[in-house]
Amino acid sequence: MDIALTAGIVGFVLLAATVQRIAGMGFGMIMAPFMVVLLGAHEGVMLVNFISILAPVLVLPRVWRSIRWDKVLWISVPAVLAMAPSAWVSVNSPAGPLYVLVAALVLLGLASSVVLSRVATRVDGEGRAAQAVTGVGSGVGTVLGGVGGPAVTIYAVLSRWQVREMVATLQPVWILLSLCSFLIKLSLDDGQLPDMPLWGWGGAAVAIVAGILAGERIQRRVREQSVRRFVVLLASLGSVLALVTGVQLMLA
Repeated sequence: MDIALTAGIVGFVLLAATVQRIAGMGFGMIMAPFMVVLLGAHEGVMLVNFISILAPVLVLPRVWRSIRWDKVLWISVPAVLAMAPSAWVSVNSPAGPLYVLVAALVLLGLASSVVLSRVATRVDGEGRAAQAVTGVGSGVGTVLGGVGGPAVTIYAVLSRWQVREMVATLQPVWILLSLCSFLIKLSLDDGQLPDMPLWGWGGAAVAIVAGILAGERIQRRVREQSVRRFVVLLASLGSVLALVTGVQLMLA
């Protein structure tokens, strides 16, 4: 892997970690579509799964008191149960459909957050069935595309989940889902991690810390709506690139 590509990956990690700290999600939605274009479908998703373990770990101590552990349980357990069959599909699928799937998952999450926020329909945020369905959707999305956010976005919007509690509660969920996805797929195919130099891995770790610290400062100065618009713009661009790449591979 050349220097420019490695530096670009570190830059995306910095940006995604900053957004993760401000909004509680967005790491995978920003990283996944660009990483699959830069690295390929399999290696890109694996990198997102791996790095997505680290960012929430650093955020976790700062939001510990606001975590709803009952929601963590009811979202995470169904998600983990759905991961093994999804991982087999991911490892054994050709690259083209995976590119399209990553793009579709991100675009679904973005469209849902915009459309559903304008409707009056609500779901019971304390209902276990809704939390379990959210978990299954998030688990499948994390394994197949490195994107667990769309299912959670739909649940958060429909249940009017309070932002502070959502940000806190999702951190242990992302840790568990990303870790399980990474380990399951690594056990099925240990050749999917990108061949990034050591300084690139170190730079990504530093970028996560820097992004979280930057996110905390930015969070006090910018409106949440502005951050969400930025996430929508960047994730949409990456999704279009991934979609075009996937269609080209499928037609080749």
